Amino acid sequence: MFQKVILILCFSMCIITACDSGKPELKIGYLQIADDPGLNSAKEGFIRALTDSGFVDGENIKIIDNNANGDLSMIISMLQSLKSQKVNMVVTNGTPCMVSAAQIITDIPIVFTVSFSPEQVGLKTTPENLHGVFDPFDTESFVSMVMKCMPSLKTVGLPFNNSEPNAEYSANKIIQSFEKVGVQVVTTSVTSANDILIAGQYLTTKWVDALVVGADNTVNLGLNALAKIAGETKTPLFVTEPFQAKKGAAVGLGVNYEQWGYLSGVKAVHLLKNGRVSPKIEAITELKLYINEEASKTQGLTIPQSIRNKY
Repeated sequence: MFQKVILILCFSMCIITACDSGKPELKIGYLQIADDPGLNSAKEGFIRALTDSGFVDGENIKIIDNNANGDLSMIISMLQSLKSQKVNMVVTNGTPCMVSAAQIITDIPIVFTVSFSPEQVGLKTTPENLHGVFDPFDTESFVSMVMKCMPSLKTVGLPFNNSEPNAEYSANKIIQSFEKVGVQVVTTSVTSANDILIAGQYLTTKWVDALVVGADNTVNLGLNALAKIAGETKTPLFVTEPFQAKKGAAVGLGVNYEQWGYLSGVKAVHLLKNGRVSPKIEAITELKLYINEEASKTQGLTIPQSIRNKY
């Protein structure tokens, strides 16, 4: 408890010093897993939340921007670099970044966005300095939507990168939810975006009725290639991240990334102003539907009006 109080006091003093000097002395270290439209949207939401509350990059804060560009091996060194630069806060965008930060950063406040919770990805403890907003990952609603679009669905194909904790977690939940309604899931593993084309071709040779993609940074980076195969084989492609549907999936159902980033940004604002926030970690529960009309037509999928009206 004493260490916790000291951490809050030190953090508050840094804020006061920055405000009094008029210089961007308050440093925020930002780390994103990949350059992706959805993740970028969350980043924009996060920064907008800061700006709305008077924290402007280059004026009273300095954001040190880092992007691993899909290379998981870069995350640790980037976090260590931010730590050596004595940042006052670490912000992570993407589950792998959150997991590494929770293990490496012990004396600096961490705020995460676009991530599962520590419990979801198997962390044994949740650090005192960890804050953020997570996706409870409502696969039951997702599977229900897919089934209403394809009532005769029997088999789906699921490519995923099992080296990403988020991808493995989401794949397992998707498999469990489809199996509950009697749908078989055929999986194949990928290690990079370059594997997506081969993975998609393999799954379509297994005569799957549809393709699905979970919370997987690697697969999302190569989603255009998977969408191309979906169109060529008339195999509808569904994604759990609505923004990704813009890359060629027929339908996306999941949380709104821009809103997700904003909510995480609000937590960061409370930390910057008060040195604490409650609750530290909470879920984003509102679902957003995105229908790619052109992709749906190309992949031979007709979206029922009941789905269009529900979300």
